Amino acid sequence: MASSFHDRFVARRASLGSLLCVGLDPDPEKIPEGYDGGDIINTVLLFLGDVVQATAPYAVAYKPNLAFFERLGSQGMILFETLIKVIRRIAPGALIIADAKRGDVGSTAAFYAKAFFETYECDAVTLNPYMGLDALAPFAAYADRASIVLCHTSNSGALDFQETGDPPLYLRVAEAIEAENAKTGNYWMVVGATRAADSIRRIRAAAPTTPFLIPGIGAQGGDLEATLAAAGPNCLINVSRALLYGAEHREAAVQIAAEGARRLVESMQPFLK
Repeated sequence: MASSFHDRFVARRASLGSLLCVGLDPDPEKIPEGYDGGDIINTVLLFLGDVVQATAPYAVAYKPNLAFFERLGSQGMILFETLIKVIRRIAPGALIIADAKRGDVGSTAAFYAKAFFETYECDAVTLNPYMGLDALAPFAAYADRASIVLCHTSNSGALDFQETGDPPLYLRVAEAIEAENAKTGNYWMVVGATRAADSIRRIRAAAPTTPFLIPGIGAQGGDLEATLAAAGPNCLINVSRALLYGAEHREAAVQIAAEGARRLVESMQPFLK
């Protein structure tokens, strides 16, 4: 039987001394100068290949956001599939998370699970729990993959629903996913770094064993040290724009991505001891 997602995470975390997940959100309008693949698909692939190469010594995981690929049509999905192969070649131990935020009735969810875990061979996928636990179960049935459930997200609109009720909805989600994770061992939760550290501590108290995927560090302004102090080391810290779009030209972009990843990992290491 293949080792679990969490076991692979723990092994790579120890090997690299890192919690870094690099978000791959390729906006063609923001790609630095110096990339010319002849068409937009190959240009994006060149750019993302450079990002992966630059960050491979530091990245535990990569998280392609499906929206940035789907908007390119059928060729965009070929790009997504090709990118997965590029990551496997350049950073063979890295975990690949499909940031798809899927959530649908069980029969449809089963085909989404097949798509991401069998067709594209991703290691994990992000999921929306709004339709309930039965919509998540087909993903969790893949014991060696991870189901990463939205709990408390980093956008301002999270206040509209996630913080309503007593206890707030996000804590009810945290408690439910913690219970499911106790059964399957392959659930994670998305917990935004832009939430107050007190909220992260409340989620960690409600879900002491469930790992977190934490977006919001970097361009969104989340505080890395405060986040890790509240969440602990059983998490991945996702950084996207701060690593992808820090320069105007290709050579500088590669250097900035590598240096930015190195500095982030150095800041994480005291929390791993």
